[in-house]
Order: sequence, then structure tokens, then C-alpha cells
Amino acid sequence: MKIIILAGGGGSRLWPISSKDFPKQFLTLMDNESLLQKTVKRFSNFCFLEELIVVTNVDYVPLVEEQLKFFKGNFKVLVEKEGKNTAPAAILGIKYLQENSKLKPTSKILVLPSDHLISPEHLFLAQLEELERQELDRMITFGVRPSKPETGYGYIQVGEKIEKNLFEVKKFEEKPDLKKAEQFLLEGNFLWNSGMFLFTKQIFFSELKKHCFEIFKLLEGSFDDVCENFEKMPNISLDYALMEKSKRLAVCPLEASWSDVGSWDSIYDVLSKDENDNVKIGDVLAIDTQNCLIMSKKRLISTIGLKDLLIVETDDAILLAKKGESQKVKDLLLKLQSRAKNKG
Repeated sequence: MKIIILAGGGGSRLWPISSKDFPKQFLTLMDNESLLQKTVKRFSNFCFLEELIVVTNVDYVPLVEEQLKFFKGNFKVLVEKEGKNTAPAAILGIKYLQENSKLKPTSKILVLPSDHLISPEHLFLAQLEELERQELDRMITFGVRPSKPETGYGYIQVGEKIEKNLFEVKKFEEKPDLKKAEQFLLEGNFLWNSGMFLFTKQIFFSELKKHCFEIFKLLEGSFDDVCENFEKMPNISLDYALMEKSKRLAVCPLEASWSDVGSWDSIYDVLSKDENDNVKIGDVLAIDTQNCLIMSKKRLISTIGLKDLLIVETDDAILLAKKGESQKVKDLLLKLQSRAKNKG
């Protein structure tokens, strides 16, 4: 199995810790390993791993190389000349494999983000092993069984069972409002869209030609040609460009728990808590404080009588938010960018 890890995103949803210069995939939030390191390490003992590729933005190459010094396996870092979303990034990796790895039509390729948590990992790897042994006549997307009415994820409506652990995809749903997310949870046939995809070379190129000819045409040259003409690629996700259009797609429900660690609420969910259900990182003194995330980088943060808050301190900013509202960080950033332009 060939594995392509997408590590070029300039994630901003974890502001003020995450920034365009140092995005989420490079953060060490819970131990001494970054999310990128965890993702690569996940496959270090995977028995079916043939080759691993990390695709990143030109600005992040030094960070990727520094963080992956530990990895002893066969991996290659490919560089996007500019950020173009997940479809062009994945295409870059696939074109490299096509030209340099003697891909067979039935060779399996796994594409996944670099900044997700999966636990326990052995259950996910066991699913990949089972799929590696199967003959695939469809592309596969991995869905996650919802544990709550989450408004920060896209959803997949599941149809009839195809075989074993594969099901038809009835439709994709955009990130819903709370009422719709609650409805999805009650109906029971909706999964979170994890953004991870598995396919064979043959099926991928056949479906790409049918549904996204604009990108397919750009692949006619060599790998160097694709790199040279990368700016011509549309800025579009792999979901929008191909997966949501294809009729040859199945969904595989993940057996393991999963998080895209894409908001401060999700950070709170995955980190260990004290006896008052507080997540405390750094120099923190909390009295009569419950269900809070409190993160200090340098200064002491002391709290009294607080509940259900997110508090994050860095060198140049402090974020205070109610739990359940952290998806609005993106709105805050738009206002900050607008303010910076007005000042300029």
C-alpha cells in the first residue's frame, strides 16, 4: 500500500497557538510528538506499507524534515509551490508514484491528513490490512460514528451494505447547524467525514477523467511538468473535486475513535483531565473551576469560580471562549485580518 500524507495546510482554527507560520500539524499538544509525527509513526510498523509520501507547502519543508528525522522508513517529501487544497496535493503524490514507483492498476493508495488522531491505532491498521487483501472495485472513504451532534464536521449518509464492512454512500452533507446535527445523530445512518480515502490507481484515474477532467488533463505530462504547472491546478478539495461526484464510492465505518483536533472544544475532548474535569497546561492555578481548558505558555493563569470556558495564552494574544463556541474562531480571525488591513 502506498500512503500519501497531506501536510501543507495552514490551519488557523487553533488560534492563537496555531498560525500560518506554524500550523496545527506541527504542534505538540498532548505529549512530545506532533500530530504529523503521530501520523507518520502510525504506519512505521504497518506490514503492508510499501512507500510513504508527505506532501507539504514550500514554507513548511524545514519543519517537516526536522520533525521526521526520527522516521527510519522509506519516505519522500514532495513540495507544493503554493497551497491549493487537498485535491492538487493528493494529485502531486499520485503522479509521483505513477512515474517513480511502477504502480500497477490494482496498486492501493491511501490518502489522509497529517493532523488527525486515531485511537486505538491497531484497529485502524487492522481495517487497512483487511482492505489491502480485498479486490476493490470502488474508491473508499472512511466514516466515523458520531458521538455527539457535531457542527464542525461534514457528514456522509450511509446506504445499503455492499460487503463486509463497506456500505453505499447515499450523499455527502455539508457542516450542519446544531438542529440538523442532532437530527443526523438520531437517524443513526450518518457518519462524520474523516477526509481519508483509499483507492486503486485504475479506479482513481478512471473516475478523475470522468468527473474532474480539468485536473486529469494537467496530469498528461511528466511529474516535473505537473510541478511546473502546479499553479494551474484549481483550488479544490478532493471531496468536492471527485468523491462527492463519483458513483463508484463506498464508505467504511472506522472501528477506532477519531478526531480532526480542529477546534479548542475537540482539544478539550481528547486531553486528560483533572478531578474537576479541567485540562490544565502550563502554569495554571484553578480554584472552584470546572470543565475548563486552560493553557498557559509563559504567564501564570489563575482562575476562581469558572465553568465551561476555553482559555489560551500565548506571547501576543489571549483567547477566552465559552465551550461549544470554538468553531467561531475562524470568524474572529476574519475580523482580526480586517482590522489589520484597516490599520495598514
